[in-house]
Amino acid sequence: MLPALVLFAQVAAQDPSIPFEKYQLPNGLTVILSEDHRLPQVAVDIWYHVGAANQVPGKSGFAHLFEHMMFSGAKHIGPSPFKILEGIGTSAGAMANGTTNFDRTNYFEVVPATELPTALWLESDRMAFLLDTLDEKKLAVQRDVVSNERRQSYENRPYGTAELRKCDLFYPKPHPYYDCVIGTIAEIQSASMDDLRSFFRQYYAPNNASLAIVGNFDPAQAKQLVEKYFGAVPRQADVTVPNIPEPQLPGVVKETVQDQVAKIPRLDLGWVSVRQFDPDEAPGDVLAQILAHGKASRLYQELVQKRQLATEVDGDNDTAGQGGIFGLQVTVKQGHTTQEIAPVVDQILDDVRKNGVTAEEVDRAKRVILAGMLRRIERIGGFGGKADMLNRYQTYLGDPGYLSKDLARYRAVTPDAVKAFANKYLSTDHRAILDIEPAGSAQGSK
Repeated sequence: MLPALVLFAQVAAQDPSIPFEKYQLPNGLTVILSEDHRLPQVAVDIWYHVGAANQVPGKSGFAHLFEHMMFSGAKHIGPSPFKILEGIGTSAGAMANGTTNFDRTNYFEVVPATELPTALWLESDRMAFLLDTLDEKKLAVQRDVVSNERRQSYENRPYGTAELRKCDLFYPKPHPYYDCVIGTIAEIQSASMDDLRSFFRQYYAPNNASLAIVGNFDPAQAKQLVEKYFGAVPRQADVTVPNIPEPQLPGVVKETVQDQVAKIPRLDLGWVSVRQFDPDEAPGDVLAQILAHGKASRLYQELVQKRQLATEVDGDNDTAGQGGIFGLQVTVKQGHTTQEIAPVVDQILDDVRKNGVTAEEVDRAKRVILAGMLRRIERIGGFGGKADMLNRYQTYLGDPGYLSKDLARYRAVTPDAVKAFANKYLSTDHRAILDIEPAGSAQGSK
């Protein structure tokens, strides 16, 4: 018999899993239940399979606009869902919110366990009865809110204009990711009542959604509540998930972008990467960590510490359902230029392509990535919590229990896999090079 200490070590080394039960209502709503009785709370998290991927030319930003419309009220909950949630002890914005990305829109709240019926009632009312209260006044208000968000988050935010430009470069029309998730102000302002009614009926339906409930609840009671509040919501026509060929850059695309950067230029490099959950995604994520995350990263060590040409580095393997961008950003130190930095970045990348990375670098990067994934499941809901994770796996893979496989694919990354990713995707002949300069500067105005 093994000593108790050895047995404990074996148990501790096992990856966690999230126990769940998954079933489907007759109207097509997928329901995921996961008990967690540590706190007297419950998380309700609903994902609609609609995002920028479902938009058509001339109607950008619709999914994000509808995220806002869903907070403008519905037939029974009245004009302010947040007031209801605040009244039962939920902090609006922190534990009750919604987000839109390229492929999905989600809404979530964490409420006292006794208020599960309230949270389900609220979400079902928005799903079934939003159009009953939709009018020109509400639409006008939310069009202006979203237009102002574009100005604040992109047009007037440092380096925001460059983010918009990257969407257009990597996802040229007619790809639906063009104009990013936010869309253009002109097209947002032109959205009509008929447009929104049609968009809502097509995508905000039970058969295009999944509902995750995580926390301190009784499963039998939760099933009764789900049936009570969602069972009568009518099914709509099935939605086909887009499968759009990923565009490729024609070669080296080099541009100077004028931005609100207050005399602090930035070099922004991008390559076409892979879709989310592609076999090459994990090595790409590890490489991004090695190159540009933290003070031990290669770019930070060389450009910030050693040469003192930059003040900040960052990078991500940003993947989505219909494409991905591997990006590196280097913020220039005052008195230097992007032209000084670019050759150094190329040298570092060339070394990775030729000589690879070390096992120590890979292990360190994997620890950071895995720790981030494991921290997420400490919370039952909210941004990236357990309920959100279950819904993410369901929406993209049809498997809410993918966590153990997800952890395993990162644990399996090797130095050879990282080197192979660099050689396969980070070509010097096909990439975008953006010199981000202060608006109105001599270099930026060329």
